[in-house]
Formats: sequence, C-alpha cells, structure tokens
Amino acid sequence: MESRILQAMAADLGIDRYIDESGIQYCNRVLYSAMACWIKAATLDQPLVPAQGDVQGMSKRHILSKCTSVWKELLKRFPESAVWFETPSDTDTPVSILLGRLIRHGDLLQVGFGTNLILAESNRIPLSARAECIKGELLSQGVRYSGIAMIRKTEENIAFSSKSYEDVTVWLREYVRRAWWKPTCTDEDIQYFNAYRKSYNNHLCWQSEQPAAVEGIWLVRRNIFQNGYEYFLLRQEDDLMKHRLDPFMQKMGEYRRFMIAMRHMAHNAVLTQVCCHYDHVSVKLRVHLPQKENSLLETYAWPRGSLTDRLVWDMDNYAWDFVEPQLCALGMTLSMEERENHG
Repeated sequence: MESRILQAMAADLGIDRYIDESGIQYCNRVLYSAMACWIKAATLDQPLVPAQGDVQGMSKRHILSKCTSVWKELLKRFPESAVWFETPSDTDTPVSILLGRLIRHGDLLQVGFGTNLILAESNRIPLSARAECIKGELLSQGVRYSGIAMIRKTEENIAFSSKSYEDVTVWLREYVRRAWWKPTCTDEDIQYFNAYRKSYNNHLCWQSEQPAAVEGIWLVRRNIFQNGYEYFLLRQEDDLMKHRLDPFMQKMGEYRRFMIAMRHMAHNAVLTQVCCHYDHVSVKLRVHLPQKENSLLETYAWPRGSLTDRLVWDMDNYAWDFVEPQLCALGMTLSMEERENHG
C-alpha cells in the first residue's frame, strides 16, 4: 500500500527515482516536494474575502495546523523518513521550514500584515535555454518538481537571453568604495579572516594574528555573545579605518559573501564538489552560503543528509543550469566529476 502511495505521489510530482538511489533517499525527496505541494494547496482552502472583495488569504496558523496533520499522517505510512525530517528545535517544524522556503521562493505571498498567505498568480520564469520555473500552481501536465520548485522543459523554439550575474570581485570592490569608514583603534579582542589560508572550510581561516590584507582590506569579527559575532572591515590609510556590517547584512549571512570573495581574490577559492550523474547533479559544499545563494538550493534542490542539511544537495539537471552560473559568480571553484550511471 505504502509503495503504491509513494509511486502515485511521485507520478503527480514528476519525480523519478535516480539510478543507484536508495529507497529511503527517494522516499525523502518525494515527501519533501509533496509537503511543499500540500502547503500551497492549503492556501486555497477558504480564502477570507472582506466586504470590499479583496482576498486576504489563509492564516499561517491554519496552514501550519492542517499541513502538520497531513505530515503526521504521512509519517505513519513512511516512519523510516522521520529521522531525515527531524529539526534542531521544537519551534522549527518541517512544515514551518518548508513554508519559509516557499515564501522566499515567491510561490506564496504574505498579505494581511504578514499573518496570512496567498498562492502567487500563475507565472513562468525562464531559468535557462532548456527550462522555465512555474510559480503559482500546484501540479501541471509536463511539469516536474525539483526540490520545492516546479520546472518545465521549454520548447526548442523559445528564445532565452542568459542573465549575466555580477562577479563577486566587482561587487566587493564597489562595496569597499561606497562604504562609510571611520577612524578606529586596534582592538585586541578581535579575530582576522585569513583569506590565504589553505582550508576546505572558512571556520579554520579565523585567527588572532593579523594576516596579509586582500587589496588593502581585512575582514574581522568580534564576539558579542555565545556563538555570536559582529563583523567589520578594516583598512589602513593614514589612520586605521573601520566599516561595520549592518545587522541586516549579518542576518542575511552576507559576511559569508565577504569570506568567499576574499578567498577568490587571494587565489585561494573555496572548492565545491559537483558530480554530474546521468539523471541528476549532486553538489557538495565545504562552506555555508549567504542566504541568497542558499535559498537557490533550498528552492531548486533536495537536501541530502536531512531537511536542514545545507552542504549536500541533489537537483534536476535543468535546475543545475540555473544554479551553476550563480555559484561561479559567487567566486567558488567547481570541481566537476562526470559519473555515468547504468541501470
């Protein structure tokens, strides 16, 4: 029974089992995308329409309640997936995490002072010369899910103008030029980011000693509470000058963009392992990404190790066509491996 249910959901979602993929990995991918579809469907239950006729959407509380019930029912049928969907805190549930990802993707729109949600109007966004993303729909003929995103293969006669993404080196130099700087003194209670240090991750690049600057700039951080930091840029002119990254940039993980950019400029770029299988692409990151790029993977890919895995991802080949140039523009070096799978 459970096998037939899984196959029926997979067929509706357009998800095929990868060659050499384990049964549990396949089940996790199907449930991940299926719950995204259920959440979108819940926004269509009973729209609240005021006297003026403006649709106010469904409350987040209703969506969370209904979809949590659906989720619990699915776990009864597929208990082997329960561990994969575990979250680090009780406040973040699988449903709330997927809800946030759908909002960031733009499939769901916040209305009513942000307390309610509506499904976006149906629209198509070109991703590459081969595919487009469909938003504002649940299921459709010829459309397949890759992560929480709906992707359709485009016809050959559809023209596509590839988008040029800003190189991270250009971005950093422009940021430094426009930043507001003020004189400062040397603070002993700081750590420097050593962009020249050979390390797979960025965590080991932090040190107390001042390293060589990258084009006259140092990225530094100071501990402000347990496991929390505030980040600054320093540069030496006649005086030592400081620029503080504002709290919103830190919340969005933009300090990670500075680390990746500075390593790229120091000819010590972050390495990302990419394995191109016959039927999909696997990406293994060594570092956490800024929220913008991380949201790309949360949207178009399936996390491998668990729902909250941010380092290893699987995705449709068409999704990779869209994701790859943005990782390259971020300043990451992709180590490509071709792997032929045979059934």
